[in-house]
Amino acid sequence: MPPRQNESYVIKPAAPDTSVRGLLVLPFAQTLPLSVGDLYSGCGREGDYTLIAAVRGSLTVTSHTQYFLLEAGQVLVMRCGEPYTIQSVSDCLCMEVHLQGELADRLLQERMEEGTFLFSGCAPAVRETVMALSVLEEENPPVSGELASSYAYSLLMQLCGARVQRDDASPPLSPLVESAIAIIQEEFPFLEGLDELAERLEVSKAHLSRSFVKKTGISPGKYITRVRIEYAKLLLRAEDVSIAYVAEASGFANANYFAKAFRRETGMSPSEYLESAPRRQRTGFRLEERQPLW
Repeated sequence: MPPRQNESYVIKPAAPDTSVRGLLVLPFAQTLPLSVGDLYSGCGREGDYTLIAAVRGSLTVTSHTQYFLLEAGQVLVMRCGEPYTIQSVSDCLCMEVHLQGELADRLLQERMEEGTFLFSGCAPAVRETVMALSVLEEENPPVSGELASSYAYSLLMQLCGARVQRDDASPPLSPLVESAIAIIQEEFPFLEGLDELAERLEVSKAHLSRSFVKKTGISPGKYITRVRIEYAKLLLRAEDVSIAYVAEASGFANANYFAKAFRRETGMSPSEYLESAPRRQRTGFRLEERQPLW
């Protein structure tokens, strides 16, 4: 049975023949279902193209130098060798494909501005590629490198044939909600809560909450908590640290409040999670690669 599209799944095709290798290679693809506030950290290889698709829901992509918010249907293409972080704004399904080779350069490079380009309405093309590869991976792993390259070529053709913008693309988040998300993701260790957030955005708490819930499905206070909990998980998995340190670094007032919030969100205490979760569980994540948050 092929994997369902809402399951985490990683595909690493075999290397293609040398005659194909310099032209177009698809070395990595994955499906990444994320709940609100979930984090995934990775790092593209220098010179490679990383395609990140918001198949369902909204997500943000942050590198050391850039920030993007993707609505459902959009695909971000990045060409950089630096770490990046994907974080869900709502429950979402993200799919990711990496491409290498001269043909990828020829077809994508002219569209890139500062190493990135955003395609609207192209997430179905990425989904089609990843799901086809997942079926092949289930039937006869690993996927043939030449076959993976053929799917990469088909994907590139669909991207290059797409219009820069589509009239039927999903409406973007409002400037208010987008600004709120950016502040939360960048400054969650210091935020005092909804009062401070609303004051900085110069709106009432009621208006901010209504707008945020309408676009994301959860309240801004709940989103702040989930972002803090996800970062706490990364700290707990990545290195030997105390619960008190994790609580403070994640923006909680004290270790007791952190423990209560952690259990409410995860169903277990921080200590139980620390004992059960393997270190560096997420693919490609290294704590020392993450840009400091304060």
